[in-house]
Amino acid sequence: MALYVIPDVRWTVNVRGVGPMAVRLRRNRSYWLRDPLQHEAFMLGTMQRLINPGGVAFDVGANIGLYVRLMIQQFAAGRVVAFEPYTQNLALLRRNVQLGNCQDRVEIAPIALADYEGTDDFQIDDVSTATGTLNAVARGGPSEARRQYGLPAATETVTVASLDSLVESGALPVPHFIKVDIEGAEELFLRGACRTLQRHGPNLAIELHGVQSAAAVVRLLLQIGYPLFGFLDGRNGVVYKEVVASDIDEITTPYSLHHCAASRDRALLSAPIDLGLCARLGFAYDA
Repeated sequence: MALYVIPDVRWTVNVRGVGPMAVRLRRNRSYWLRDPLQHEAFMLGTMQRLINPGGVAFDVGANIGLYVRLMIQQFAAGRVVAFEPYTQNLALLRRNVQLGNCQDRVEIAPIALADYEGTDDFQIDDVSTATGTLNAVARGGPSEARRQYGLPAATETVTVASLDSLVESGALPVPHFIKVDIEGAEELFLRGACRTLQRHGPNLAIELHGVQSAAAVVRLLLQIGYPLFGFLDGRNGVVYKEVVASDIDEITTPYSLHHCAASRDRALLSAPIDLGLCARLGFAYDA
């Protein structure tokens, strides 16, 4: 309840290694309650491994732009397309692109990516985080935080498209790397991106949300011929490994396989992802 009454005003924090970031005090409190990259070691290590300097990177679920800034400032992406459907996040995303002085290398796409075209309700969390979930995933239920506080669903209508349709129409360039963090809609995104993945083979870094979603992502990537790797917390403890079909039975909790990296070039991922990169780059924050 104490967190709920924090005013949701705009604030600016300095993330060392990134620079000034505009946030909302309550919803983006991870930026000032702790190091904002404290739990991002796998994604940072994966981006270092899989982003081609000068290449095209897609940030699917860009939120307020932290990863957009990292892709350009730390990992030398030549161009970033940032997908973010939530209106209030878009305002901060645009501001943070400006603060990073990278407007000429970033395209903001105010849409959600899935396996269908049109519009959908987007279940927003305006209480504790700045995230949201497509109604195709939430099925009408409120965000987790609103449910915890006994609040009804809060939605906004967003545009939805498939990555295949956008790339094949020429509206977007072919990506070399795609980061995905979309609160349970990972399978929908991949189903709408299958042709792009099969034809062009971009590298992938995916945050997984829940047992069913993680299992579905593993099955789908294996079906389309993508070797994938991650830290699997299974019967042998936490082990970095290539994830194969028989490992799906070991995904029994939301953190059994919380992230995965995938590449057609298996050699890129055969060595464990470097989880110490965050500390060595000196990432930290000043409130």
